[in-house]
Amino acid sequence: MALIHCPTCSCQNDSTHKACAQCGQSLAGVGKAPIRSLSGKLRVLGVVIIAVGIIGTVLGTWWGPPGLLPGVAFYMMANFLEPSA
Repeated sequence: MALIHCPTCSCQNDSTHKACAQCGQSLAGVGKAPIRSLSGKLRVLGVVIIAVGIIGTVLGTWWGPPGLLPGVAFYMMANFLEPSA
């Protein structure tokens, strides 16, 4: 059996007790991790970051190599699009 601390008086109690033995405070829910949810601003920020990442990936796939290395793109175009004599 685990010991839990009373949130009011910090007395140690057995985890099977429903109330603190010293002050009578209810021990329901003590010792359990609270459930947290993201606030509105963080949720919006997460959606914006994911959207920018997806858009950046798509645009980078389409225009990335020629935009980053235009000399290589022109070299490849010159070699592959040469008129045949």
